[in-house]
Amino acid sequence: MRLDRSGLALVTTLFALVVLGAVALLIFSRTLSEIRQSRNNLAIVQTLMLARGAANTGEILLATEIRDRLRQEVRRHASTTGAWAFGSGSGEEPDPVSLAEALVPVAEALQATVDAELCGLNPAPEGSGGRARLRIHFLAKACDEDLPSGVRLPPPRFVEGSARTGSGVSFRQVYALPFILVAEGKLGPYRRNIVAQGEFRFVLGRASFAQYALFTNVHALPSGTSVWFTDRTLFDGPVHTNQYFRFYRQPWFGGLVTSAGCLNPGDTSCLGRVRPGARFYGEGFVRDSEMTPSPTRPSYTNPYGTHEPQLTGGVDWRASFIPLPINNQEQRAAAQAAGLYFDAHLADLNLYTETVGETLYQRIDVRVCTRYRRGRCRAYRLERYRYTADLRLEKWQDGEWVTARPRFNGVIFSEGRILSLRGPERSNPDDPDTAGPALASFAQITVAATRTIRITGDLKYQDRPCSVPPRRNEDGNVQPAVCENLDAINVLGVYSQDGNVLIAGNAPRNLNIDGVLMSGRGVVQVEDYDRIPPRGSVYLTGGIIEYYYGAFGTFNATTGRMVSGYGRRFTFDRRMARGLAPPFFPTTQLADVQSISIYSFGQREQVY
Repeated sequence: MRLDRSGLALVTTLFALVVLGAVALLIFSRTLSEIRQSRNNLAIVQTLMLARGAANTGEILLATEIRDRLRQEVRRHASTTGAWAFGSGSGEEPDPVSLAEALVPVAEALQATVDAELCGLNPAPEGSGGRARLRIHFLAKACDEDLPSGVRLPPPRFVEGSARTGSGVSFRQVYALPFILVAEGKLGPYRRNIVAQGEFRFVLGRASFAQYALFTNVHALPSGTSVWFTDRTLFDGPVHTNQYFRFYRQPWFGGLVTSAGCLNPGDTSCLGRVRPGARFYGEGFVRDSEMTPSPTRPSYTNPYGTHEPQLTGGVDWRASFIPLPINNQEQRAAAQAAGLYFDAHLADLNLYTETVGETLYQRIDVRVCTRYRRGRCRAYRLERYRYTADLRLEKWQDGEWVTARPRFNGVIFSEGRILSLRGPERSNPDDPDTAGPALASFAQITVAATRTIRITGDLKYQDRPCSVPPRRNEDGNVQPAVCENLDAINVLGVYSQDGNVLIAGNAPRNLNIDGVLMSGRGVVQVEDYDRIPPRGSVYLTGGIIEYYYGAFGTFNATTGRMVSGYGRRFTFDRRMARGLAPPFFPTTQLADVQSISIYSFGQREQVY
């Protein structure tokens, strides 16, 4: 009996050991499984983070470089004559097939741009041990790869808007260009894909002439004297001529350079032969198809030096002819409807700011000629106006301010000349920094006249978009302008239809002008530029649009020293490239991208 009990105890003990071993093995197996699962989960999370990081890179690229390229390509390919900017048809919207075909060149250009940026790129953080890949599809293939299985790229589409009628009335059309973003994260055998679908939605309307840093119909002085771009030339915005350019040495262009190549530009069309190309000093005229080493990077070396324009923003030698406006009816009508309209010459138009209590006012003081003879105002009446950010325009009348316009549209129009347009006087005549602002931070004004407008003093924004103009360093490289306040909204346009926009010969040294200056049939230039002594430079932040190229001064070709007039220190107001323009400023017949939005329709994730 004692043996039986001992055997039973032994069996029981052995059984317990077996059970404990099995439990331990199970716990060990589960622990290993959990470790493996944790490692798998960690790897999946890591690959997901890599994929999402790549997707974020793509979203930034879409919102910056690709967005800007879209604006350029839409301007380049949009129809200027048809009822629709893209596509055809006589109905309430363009035919979908023709629309898709018309937007193919835009999609191809965007695809080439994103492929150049992304193919072969690994945006994974250094030291992560993983790899990230990114591609964006505007076409079926991106980086020579097809769309993921089960993913379809929708065709471009028309969203809303109205057809052009040919009546000259402004149009608004909205189009959408879809894209597919594919981001992949990889860590060892683990992969995670993110596929996102979205579209660029862009609004098209008439393009403002304010979009140009420089625009000429005839790229020569009114006398016919040739104008050469030289090492002194620094334009950091779009430059266009309906004729052709002449280059000496290495002028610098930070924006798109375009020329129509018209040998005899008229008021509304090209009256003579079109010859795409440019003239290079010592080489004569060179057609774009014969430029060496390429049309996008022409360079010629001869005894006069190396003539190689720095076309950093791109070039198009076969751009469309863009006619200047033939009248100022729109500005006149706007001033009569809700602006300030004067059927006489103006002796003086003074713009300045004033603070009363805690209220900031935009002031407009006008001396209206009541007797004009031989280019001078012999008698005048003074009219004073002011308005605040709510745009209610008040006039000083009978000792009090009374409402003149419930909502001022910003247009000031004269049927004659404006003999003096200026901002506040300087407290120190030699220091432009001592001149107060002409335009309040909220003010948006277009000064328009049928005949010549003379600028006699500084015209400065209270909220200035740029602080430093472009400059060439001692090593020959160009430092672009510093423009860090592009959310500013104050803007000024100065527009003469049949006269000139002149900087007065008695204007102060180193004149500061913030605004876009335009002459529909004349020039923007310095008065008596070849006779007045040197006066420093004109510091312009904005742009110049003119029929002929206007002169600002003369220089000694040997020493480079100024002989007379002003030098040019121009900065393109980059806000104009974003769609900002002075109110009712003249527009071209070209379609312009007024706004671009990015819409996302969600994303899906895949684990491999």
